Amino acid sequence: MVETEMMTSRTDALRTGFTAGPSMEFVIAILAVTVTALIVMEPGSLVFALCVPMAIMALLSFDLFVCAMVFLLPWYPFIGWKLTVRDVFLLGRFGPFAGVWILQQKKGISLKSWLWEGWLKKGIVVFAAIAVISLLASDSRGTLGPYKAIAKLLSYAAVFFSIVGWAQTRERIATIIKVLLISTIGVALFSFYQAFDGSLTGLYFRLYPDMEEVFDVQGGWSGRITSFLFHYNSLAGYLNVVIPFALGVVVLRKDRWMRVLGFTCLSTATAALYLTSSRGGLVAYGAVALLSVWYLVPRRMTVAVILASVLVAAAIALPLTAKGEVQVERLQSVDDFTQQSRLALWGAAGIMFLEHPVLGAGFGTYRFTFHQHVPWIIDDLDSHNLYLQTLAETGVIGFSVFFITMGAFFRTGARLIKSEDPLWRIVGIGVCGTLAATMVHGLVDYIFIASPQFGNLFWLVLALATTAATFEGSQRKNAVVS
Repeated sequence: MVETEMMTSRTDALRTGFTAGPSMEFVIAILAVTVTALIVMEPGSLVFALCVPMAIMALLSFDLFVCAMVFLLPWYPFIGWKLTVRDVFLLGRFGPFAGVWILQQKKGISLKSWLWEGWLKKGIVVFAAIAVISLLASDSRGTLGPYKAIAKLLSYAAVFFSIVGWAQTRERIATIIKVLLISTIGVALFSFYQAFDGSLTGLYFRLYPDMEEVFDVQGGWSGRITSFLFHYNSLAGYLNVVIPFALGVVVLRKDRWMRVLGFTCLSTATAALYLTSSRGGLVAYGAVALLSVWYLVPRRMTVAVILASVLVAAAIALPLTAKGEVQVERLQSVDDFTQQSRLALWGAAGIMFLEHPVLGAGFGTYRFTFHQHVPWIIDDLDSHNLYLQTLAETGVIGFSVFFITMGAFFRTGARLIKSEDPLWRIVGIGVCGTLAATMVHGLVDYIFIASPQFGNLFWLVLALATTAATFEGSQRKNAVVS
């Protein structure tokens, strides 16, 4: 009798969390329309269209502010004005951290409990500390460029602890997932428009004016979509993080409209993933699908949902592919320049590691120092390999701490998948799918730090896993006592 009541309360709580009322969706919709209109009319007004309303929202309703931040994760515009700091959104990631810190103080929660309690939090803090120390101890400590990578990493950690401190109810965790699905559908729809229009579009270059020159150097539109992100490979990585959450919602949720939302997100994200023509991203999607079939029960329904979403995605993507005809050609072969450049970049990372095996050459230094080993590549590039670049920049110590921590997060996700609570199972498959996709894609790319949109989303998912694991552990203890 007690177990039945607990299961009923869990189901009700999940339903409540996913139906937080129409006010949040209405406000976010108004915000999205207003921002888009202002960007189209005047890109310089972006600072007022985003920063000022967000600041006011933070003062009036911090919960709504956090939801808006999650919704706007794919947006990372640069302001075209001559300011000392153009990366306003990076600085903005520390705003929620400060707000949550204030709320934690009011609740009497100590800084140590918030930032250090539990091995998962310790792993995040220790890796960030090692990254900073590796740079300060390196020969490149006087170079400005690597400090931008450190700033990104610290902003991701700020996102992690902001969500850990804020998402202290199951309703808030469920709301984050819901907002993330809605936001990703918007990302996919804009990418479809790019494919249909046969260009990155004027709106894209209003958001990121500096990127026009970058793509012009690369030959302009190549048929590969970016949506609101900087690069097609980054978009592929971003979509692969959301896809397992959408799949979990479809398989595990009972509410019809949430399942429709999840399936819509799953199908559109899969179609957009194909249109990126990212070979690493598509292989990573295969890893997510296999992991989901292995872990997610009922398995037959999981397989059916994946197949149905692929069919819908094909119906969306194939007509759009016909306008560019780049996807099939690119996916069938790897050109000589790509092969040679990747091998050269990987070799440079290996040499840098051998030169600095303990703490590495310094976090964020690879793209500025690899030229001495590969002088024929002029552009500042990452190594296109998560493992080699982590070794090259942070050495054995940083590499070990990072991947041991990621392994701990994967084990946490695997435990959550076995929970009786549907919400924790959704978070579990989400974090396991995120890590599987990132580690597979990381064999041929390094979007972990390079893409702020992906970086913020990745660390947000880790935060959801941390908080969900705490709740799930408390529920198990209460069930044993009862």
